[in-house]
Amino acid sequence: MIHPYRIGSIIGLVGATVFVLVNRGALPGAWSAAALVGYLVALAFYVWAVWVRPASSLPAGQPPRRYAGLVYLASVAGMLLVFALGRLVLAQADREELMPALVAAGVGLHLVPFAAAFRAPVFLTLGWLLAAIGLVGLLVGWLGAGAVAAAAAAVVAGVVMLVVMGAGALTGGRRA
Repeated sequence: MIHPYRIGSIIGLVGATVFVLVNRGALPGAWSAAALVGYLVALAFYVWAVWVRPASSLPAGQPPRRYAGLVYLASVAGMLLVFALGRLVLAQADREELMPALVAAGVGLHLVPFAAAFRAPVFLTLGWLLAAIGLVGLLVGWLGAGAVAAAAAAVVAGVVMLVVMGAGALTGGRRA
């Protein structure tokens, strides 16, 4: 049987990979290659910490709370609402190029309630970090850096996701 931490981290792995690979092309010059290198280093750390080390060294985990399924559904619905309303606001302001930063913020915010529902404090660290990265990308992009700031925020969010998941595996699932 596959360890629950490993199974759960697959969603984060896919999300992190999409953040980086979809957005790094919008970065100027050598930054696109640097983003790929940073991603590969973070990926190697994640794979080692989560998949190579013995499963016995991973967080033991506790059963989710009774209402965890509802929290999950409400969080995903809230995230999708943030995406839809955010896209409308950005389109109205003719700033749709900032959508990658909005996505990073929305993904982060949707993770925060998971910490209590799934008894996994690492979600607090991951959620607040991604939300902050996304909000900084939105702000810097809005103030003039545009698509580059939004893409950079998404790329950084992807790399941070991998690092936090790896660190969570090393710390027993406590806050990374």
